[in-house]
Amino acid sequence: MAENEGATAEPADNGALEAAAPPHKPEGENGFRAGITLAALGVVFGDIGTSPLYAMNATMAFADPGRLKGSILGIVSLFFWSLMLVVTVKYLIFIMKADNEGEGGDFSMHALLEEKMDARKRTPVIFLLLAFGAALLVGDGVITPSISVLSAIEGLEVAGPDMGHLIVPLSLVILVTLFAIQRLGTGGIGRAFGPVMLVWFAVLGALGAVQLFQHGPQVLMAVNPVYALEFLWHERAQALMVLGGVVLCVTGVEALYADMGHFGRKAIQRGWLFVAMPGLLLNYFGQGALALASPKMPENLFFSMVPQGWMTYALVALATVATVIASQAVISGVFTLTRQAIQLRYCPNLPIVHTSNEVEGQIYVPIVNLLLCVACVVTVVMFKSSENLAAAYGMAVTGAMAITSFAYFYVRVKVWNKNVLLSLALLALFLLVDLSFLASNALKLFKGAYYPLVIAAGLFVVMLTWRMGRKAILHSFFERQEPLDSFLKALPKKTFTPLKGTGIFLTADNTYVPVALQDQLEFFNVLREQNILLTAIPDVKPKVKHGRIVEMEKLDEGFFRITFRYGYRERPDLLALLRYARDEVGATIDIDDVLFHFNRERVFLTRARTLWYPMKALFLFLSRNSRAAQESFVYPPRRAVETVHPVFL
Repeated sequence: MAENEGATAEPADNGALEAAAPPHKPEGENGFRAGITLAALGVVFGDIGTSPLYAMNATMAFADPGRLKGSILGIVSLFFWSLMLVVTVKYLIFIMKADNEGEGGDFSMHALLEEKMDARKRTPVIFLLLAFGAALLVGDGVITPSISVLSAIEGLEVAGPDMGHLIVPLSLVILVTLFAIQRLGTGGIGRAFGPVMLVWFAVLGALGAVQLFQHGPQVLMAVNPVYALEFLWHERAQALMVLGGVVLCVTGVEALYADMGHFGRKAIQRGWLFVAMPGLLLNYFGQGALALASPKMPENLFFSMVPQGWMTYALVALATVATVIASQAVISGVFTLTRQAIQLRYCPNLPIVHTSNEVEGQIYVPIVNLLLCVACVVTVVMFKSSENLAAAYGMAVTGAMAITSFAYFYVRVKVWNKNVLLSLALLALFLLVDLSFLASNALKLFKGAYYPLVIAAGLFVVMLTWRMGRKAILHSFFERQEPLDSFLKALPKKTFTPLKGTGIFLTADNTYVPVALQDQLEFFNVLREQNILLTAIPDVKPKVKHGRIVEMEKLDEGFFRITFRYGYRERPDLLALLRYARDEVGATIDIDDVLFHFNRERVFLTRARTLWYPMKALFLFLSRNSRAAQESFVYPPRRAVETVHPVFL
């Protein structure tokens, strides 16, 4: 089913999603492997890598103070096994295999399932869940930069208690700067930030190792899962609250999956196994050793790992840089989800900037970047401290983790045709962890956990409105459009005035008659002597140098079909393309006498029960602010006309 000319800017309409290409250089080249792994460290692991700043502090705060000493081994054991089971086993071994041409995230699984599940009449529940999961990750994308930067700057209070008034202003300056540099692209940011994160993980490991050396290796017994299970059993009253703190050590894992298209699965796996995981585990064990050895629990475990003085300031400076980088993981993930949402018709057609000539998945979405920046500034001003934000943190990512588990089960059964019983067993194991974390965060619902849910709910309404509205418009176009074959057979019997020249119609599906062409014949009773249906296919390469024209077919009654490819960093010149078709392919096109026909939709609200009226009004607003399809291409404006197609909702 063709939508119209506007579908060219939405690759999902022509049945082919834009695929995130793996890097063009072979994965086997040692230098390239090291480089892309280092860049991945600077983008993908920032969020999960800065969790030691606040995760252990938040967890200890939820434990019973009277029995805290006896609980430390159990708490550290929970940290260890959460990282092992959630990050290493669930995501790196299982979930990250569910990629769509190299891209990760909930919408990549949506794309895999869409080929196997019929969504023409009613959207399957799993699709709605995946959309809500993506919205939850955006909610997490608002909180993560805010809490990360706040928690780092709060180290100033450890160094000098009179510096507390600087925390919020400095945090705002850092956040605005972070969003301002996003235009450089994740690749450029990763190359700049990668070495810093390598130093950060080395410092994390070194700080933990020093504490283990000073206070003894007793805390290493926490590797035994019995300590975690005993804690959960004996501290039943507090255990659920403690889990609400433990989950903070894995809060970057969903962004890690969503960022897969930026660097590839293997680079992320190498970065985790050889750099991030060792550094994190050593640091958490070191914080546990310090807590066991201290007669009184330190107010800030992380910054208490170094002597007060210049080392504290140095650690605050490094932590601040690391938390800026930490925010990059979720920001990049939100950019990826936005593009996937556009392709799957959950989001209006927003301008997307491709920032790399090597990796197609590295993108920058200006309007989303601006909205995230504003939301983070508002969040910092509202909550003012990482302690206040800790209650809000975790709810979004635990909800997204549970939804990802359900979606992975569907992918295994529907797409890969795996054994249902084995898939159910895997789902039960994943949900045992996910739902435990989700329940622990639900206890904080009225203490701040509602905040990311409100953000996610608002985004979900926007996505659902756009998808339902687009489906109604597709139905409207489908009712009007006629198959090209039957149109050409009936054309000799129709009466119309032939006009000299060539009409160019941009269309996503060249097996149907474009609406602009139908309107021209119906309302003006004229038709060009020659008409070309032009279909654009996005390629995974940055630029297409050879073989741009995929298909050139001459039809009856002076009609042609031309299908061409264009690179993800190109804005194709349509007139130059026609010259190429004339000179290289031998098409008979008079370049001096062509007219481009575009179709623009205009939405009118009616009393029809297609959508709830407030959703209609929202769709009207979104539609008016969506980018027109022709903006993706270069064409002579004096040789172009637009036909307004009314759409009644």
